[in-house]
Amino acid sequence: MQVTEGTLPDEITDLASGYRRIPAGKIVNAVTWMEARAPVQGLAHPLAMTRVTNLEPAFYRSVFLEIGSPWLWDRAAEMSDADIAEHFADPRQHLYYGHDERGSHVGMAEFTLADSNEIEITYFGLFPSLTGRGLGKRLMAGALDQAWPLKPGRIWLHTSSIDHHSVIGFYRACGFEPFAAGFEITDDPRIKGTLPRDCAPQIPLIETEWVPRAR
Repeated sequence: MQVTEGTLPDEITDLASGYRRIPAGKIVNAVTWMEARAPVQGLAHPLAMTRVTNLEPAFYRSVFLEIGSPWLWDRAAEMSDADIAEHFADPRQHLYYGHDERGSHVGMAEFTLADSNEIEITYFGLFPSLTGRGLGKRLMAGALDQAWPLKPGRIWLHTSSIDHHSVIGFYRACGFEPFAAGFEITDDPRIKGTLPRDCAPQIPLIETEWVPRAR
């Protein structure tokens, strides 16, 4: 499930209704910001979560890309090993790997503890081969079991239309409610070269500008 880092941007007050076309090589996401103010009781039996403190950047990158490349996550591909190590050396950055009862690694969750006493879930997801088995809620339950004891005023995230169609319902079932909507324009990582061109075939790759046919 895609969750992209960033604070709530300024509101656009002069946005007229209607269609807009963007340049080739760009992607537009419809974004929904969601927040939870209190834990959900009986969400799911939480998975075992291990906070990663002795980080191996190459392993982290492989996990991140295996989980995220179907949804065009490319942050870890843009970061060097030193960048990754520096990022997680900040104690406000929390990285957890989730494990099932057999000890198998099933997914990851990242969150940031902000100075404002809020927690932002920045990345969260299962390995693609494990979706549809009820592990998503258990992974989220495990992540929230790590976050709520830090006593944040709220836990928030945002997700986008690139993600799975059921993601809004999933997060609502986990106690999050939408509080803002907007859009994000990014460079297509398959064109800029941070992800393979065959990633996320469900998302159109448009790299040539459309030119009207001569009449």
